Amino acid sequence: MAPRSSKKALTLCLFQSLAGVLFGWSNSEGSGLFNMDSYQRRFGECDAMGVCHLSTTRQSAITGLLSVGATIGAVGSGTIADKFGLRLTCLIFIFIYLIGAAIETSAMNTYGQICVARLLTGLGVGATSGLVPVFQAEAAPPRFRGLVTGSFQLCVTLGIWGVAMTNWGMSSYAGDVSWRVPVGLQMAWAVLLLVGFVLSPESPRFLAKKGKWDHCRKNLANLRGLPMDHPDIEAEMVEVREANLKDQEQGEASYLECFSTKDRILWRTMIGVFVQIGQQITGINFFFSYGVQFAQTAGIDNSYIFQIILASVNVLFSFPGIVAVDRAGRRPVLLIGGLLMFTGQIVVGSVSKAYPDDKIAGDVLIAFTCLFVASFASSWGPVAWVVCGETFPIRLSSLCVTLGTGANWLFNLIIAFAAPQIQSIIGTGITFVWAGCLALSTTFAYFCIPETKGMSIEEVDALYLSHCPAWKSSSFKASQATTQKIASEKAYARSTHREGEEGKNSQFTSARTSAEGGIV
Repeated sequence: MAPRSSKKALTLCLFQSLAGVLFGWSNSEGSGLFNMDSYQRRFGECDAMGVCHLSTTRQSAITGLLSVGATIGAVGSGTIADKFGLRLTCLIFIFIYLIGAAIETSAMNTYGQICVARLLTGLGVGATSGLVPVFQAEAAPPRFRGLVTGSFQLCVTLGIWGVAMTNWGMSSYAGDVSWRVPVGLQMAWAVLLLVGFVLSPESPRFLAKKGKWDHCRKNLANLRGLPMDHPDIEAEMVEVREANLKDQEQGEASYLECFSTKDRILWRTMIGVFVQIGQQITGINFFFSYGVQFAQTAGIDNSYIFQIILASVNVLFSFPGIVAVDRAGRRPVLLIGGLLMFTGQIVVGSVSKAYPDDKIAGDVLIAFTCLFVASFASSWGPVAWVVCGETFPIRLSSLCVTLGTGANWLFNLIIAFAAPQIQSIIGTGITFVWAGCLALSTTFAYFCIPETKGMSIEEVDALYLSHCPAWKSSSFKASQATTQKIASEKAYARSTHREGEEGKNSQFTSARTSAEGGIV
């Protein structure tokens, strides 16, 4: 059980992971909506016979505009948060999200209205998905940081599952209710997240940066669930003051500093960016954004059930991933998950090409697509957010993490526009593209991502500054402890030796003084 000083922070951090529900819900709702007759009649294009359909281009635009807004929101929110604080910035962007969701739900026949709405909801999703992991990495106790940050990805999977179930349930209805309910429900999650941030304290370190020390102490005590005069609060306040003094000496943080070679910040920024890109190019969002269309291409009869199966597997296997990240470590989870996903994509592509429209082949395709999704949910899904959230020093974390999140959404955008076009040309062979990307991502993880399990942010700093190779980093913490122990023993031995020498000298001086007194 978490000690008292951890419970408050854990509760707030886990509640804020609801931002992941917005991420998953908004990003995946189109997969089911695009096949609904009412949605196609209102926002698609109709021929002379009155048959309406939503073109691939419009599907890409509706999906992609969310990513456009999210990329802008993710990158832009870092600077705003540095000026106005994490809490207030998140509240502003959640409100923007609610406006976008209301516009989308109330849309009638104007395709442009849907586009504007998706852009606004994207701003909200991008900002919260970038800032929530920053708050969680700062507020969560080190031993629970993997659990807390990984819970964000669990909420993403819950959002995907929720919208898949809702789309399936509403697909049997003929009227506008079939698509307005899935679209409107996203506002409920946004309101819950809004309430969570209203109840959360502002970041103590932001308040320290603004010189509001009394407010900083109060919020820190509130976050830790301890009295303001508790020794633990006093000790942490000393750390906050020291860190703030160091930040003042270095000057105001800027995005330019994220690309500085000092303290290996550029290298760390690249790790944060590429681990997020790696998460996207696994192809996971293709299956959740265009899964219904992929199932139809593969010859699977009930495409909505296929989507629900994938979403359910995604949720179920997020739990072992969240546990494994703090037990097995970051690197083993990423590497094993990458290899399993690669296997799943190769088999799906091979079977669907060799045996099209075959019943048994269809079952094999579903099974290995589930293997792919399960492997993602328990590895790159949660761990990419954990790595990105803990790689940077506190001073630059909000800026560097939002760059990583921006990269995630940028590649989400590229995939949203490019994947339907590629699938229309090569069909299910698109899985071979994802397999190639997975080979690159897994290689990157082996050579570049260090093991940071159980480390504080300060220890992560020391790891990067040591230039320890990523594949040897699992022994870094133990070697540091051994080095410190040896140094302490040597210091103790030198101190003991000096005390012995001083004792001998003192005895010699006393004896000499006594002898001289006897002669006199």
